[in-house]
Order: sequence, then C-alpha cells, then structure tokens
Amino acid sequence: MNWLAPLSIALLVAGCGVTPNEVVPMRDGTLRATTYVQASEHCREKGTTARMLGKAPAEQGVLFRCE
Repeated sequence: MNWLAPLSIALLVAGCGVTPNEVVPMRDGTLRATTYVQASEHCREKGTTARMLGKAPAEQGVLFRCE
C-alpha cells in the first residue's frame, strides 16, 4: 500500500499540467480548443486558417485543423 501515495500525487500533478483554455492535439491529428476564437487565433499565429470540424467529444470545446 506504500506505492499508493506516490501514485496519487503523480496523478494529481499530471492532471494539473494542462490549462483548460489550451489547444490540445487529438489522437486523429485534429486539434481541440475551448472556443472558436481560440482555435482561429491558434491557426492565425501559425500563418494558417482554422477549419472547424465540429464540437469536441462530450462538448468540451471545438475540433479544428489549421490549413
């Protein structure tokens, strides 16, 4: 049972590492952002245009690609 405490702490730290308004890459190569504006800004910074693909799983933001 001594291994449980370090595991719990590691999971807590890992869960706090991503801010809720950050652009997150998805497994299929798409990106997820909290808002359409954030997605557009992310792509604009890269010199591309955001192509919106719909709502993210569980409606946790939007899915998009930079093209």
